[in-house]
Formats: sequence, C-alpha cells, structure tokens
Amino acid sequence: MKVLIVFTFTLFFIGCKMDDNCSYQKPIDLNDGLHVSSLEEHNLNKSVFEKINQDICRGKYGNIHSLLVIENNELVIEQYYNGWQRDRLHFLASTTKSFNSILIGIAIDQGKINNVNQKMLSYFPEYETLEKDDRKHQITIKDLLTMTSGLKWDENSLPPNDPKNMGNQMEQTEDWLKSALSLQMDTLPGTKYVYCGPNDVILSEIIRKSTGQNIAEFAETYLFKPLGIIEYDWYSKNGVFDSGGGLKLISRDIAKYGLLHLNLGKWSDSVIVSKEWIEETSQPFIEINHPFYSCYQWQMAKTDLGFNVWFIPGNGGQIINIVPALNMVVVINADNRNIPKENRLPLEKLMQDIIKIKPKLIEL
Repeated sequence: MKVLIVFTFTLFFIGCKMDDNCSYQKPIDLNDGLHVSSLEEHNLNKSVFEKINQDICRGKYGNIHSLLVIENNELVIEQYYNGWQRDRLHFLASTTKSFNSILIGIAIDQGKINNVNQKMLSYFPEYETLEKDDRKHQITIKDLLTMTSGLKWDENSLPPNDPKNMGNQMEQTEDWLKSALSLQMDTLPGTKYVYCGPNDVILSEIIRKSTGQNIAEFAETYLFKPLGIIEYDWYSKNGVFDSGGGLKLISRDIAKYGLLHLNLGKWSDSVIVSKEWIEETSQPFIEINHPFYSCYQWQMAKTDLGFNVWFIPGNGGQIINIVPALNMVVVINADNRNIPKENRLPLEKLMQDIIKIKPKLIEL
C-alpha cells in the first residue's frame, strides 16, 4: 500500500476475546496443499510480529478475524482473533470480484472465450438488438474487467446500507443481469474508472454463456478442486450469482488463491491458468487515485519502498495482498463494517507493519 507518514486517530480498544491466544502460533500442517513453516525458520523478525499481534488483539485495527502470511511459498503466520475459527467460512465481500478475472482467463485458456476484446453484447443478443446507445455496443470484456465499462453507476456517494444506494437498489431487483445490462451509459468505454459491481454480474454471465456452467460450477471444476478447496458458499438469486461480493471461503483457501497469483498461475506441478494471463491481469490499465491503479479487477499500488503491491479489497476489512518483490502473500479478514474509521487504524498501516518482519527491510 502507499506508505502513510501521518495518522490522526482515536482508538477505542475492542480487543480479542479473553480465551484467544494472542501469542504467535506456528501454523499447523493440515495436508491441504499449503506448506507450513515458522517465522524463525524463515529468519523473519518474530519480535516485530509479536508487537503487531498484540496491537491486533488490543483492537487497534478493529475487529480482525484472521491474518495469514505466506513467505517463500510457505505459510509462516496463521492467526485467528475475536473467536474466529480456522474452519469457518468467511465472507469475501468485493474480494470476490477478482475471481471473475481468473475464471475469464481460464475460459480463454480453454478456447471458450476468444479474447478480452470480445464485445459484451455479443453474448446477449436479446439485448444487443434492442440497445440504441452505440457506446454500449462498444463495451468489451476488458472494459468490464478494468472497471471502465462506461456504465452510469455510483455506489460510493451514499452509505452501503442506504436504501437509495444504487447497489442496494440493484440487490432488490429480481433479475440482476437485466438490471446490469439495462444501465444507461455515462462515458465512452475504456476511458474512465468507475467502481461498478454490475460489471461483475455481467462477467459471471459471460462465463455461463461461454462455458455452459454457472460461475460457481466453473470455479469448482477448474479452480477450487485443483487448489483443494472443498468448502465454499456463493450467494445467488434466481440463478444469477453475486460475483461482485457473494463468495465465502475459509482463510487458508483464500491464502491458496493468493499464492496461485504470486506463482503466476501455477499450483504445485499443475498450471491452473496461464502465466501470460496472470501477467496480463497484473498490468496497470488506468490510474484510480495516485498511486493506485486498476488492473483486471485487482488494483496495484506503488509504495515508497520502491516495489509494487497488488491487492483486492472487500467491505469490512477483507484484503489479499500480493507482494512479488518480497515473495509474500498477506491475507486479512475482518468485520469492521460497524466500526468508524476514526476508531481504528487503517489496514494499510497493518500491511506496512507486517512487511517489516522481513529482515533488513528499509524502515518506513
């Protein structure tokens, strides 16, 4: 994340439940595909992490549920807080959006989608013939992936729980795909970044149209099973899946998914998605706010330490961080939806602190 120099905040300590063990615990080998090790074995700074751990337990970062860190392909930190359990499914919120990208890539690898330049409406001829706005006919899969579709959308001006929030209004409709495809155009596709959840509904239905499987079925066959992901939950309504925020996974499986990206699509001895797709996914397409850039659903941040971080955030404190320069994956799950920002440190600060466990890293 962008290195922040000054923080102004008021802390209301939430703290872990009294029965939580807030000391460092070496991850357990569950024979689930994740190799485990320890901070000591990786020559990482345990005392730095112990301080971070205590800060989390004191509630400095809000209601954190889990923190997992993979370094050099081994799980070295797996901590759970506030009564959270290892085998409990955690909501991913908008972190779900990144799954559209990798699944589109798998479908392209399989030849079921030609390329990202295919037009969106070509998959929905019943809408294509009725649409009069030429700009909508120009929307491509790439525009959907980069959040530059040009569709008129605003889910940020009003609080998420406000009935007038566009996200809430769409949630109440019976046909999410129809609602998404019926949105008016605002800008020319490919020219302006607008965070737009309906893009993801459309992407998931493109996967259905091109593969003959809904996004959950396709993911289970070609992503989850190869990664050893057995349990998941994916919310749907009238057959359309919430691919913008409806997926739940256990934290270790989220870490596997992050590691797959760090290793450029390879898991163990198998290629789940091509290296070329992961590299394309990671290319910054358009600047959101300096130093943040939009990639294919993922975002990239330029840090003051001279390396880049790829991440995908979700409401409440869900985030997957990929740091190739440090050969590291960091997974954070939380539920800070009801904790005002002024009452906790931002997760960007937590991420900055975590990378300090690397020896000889330049001090922030």
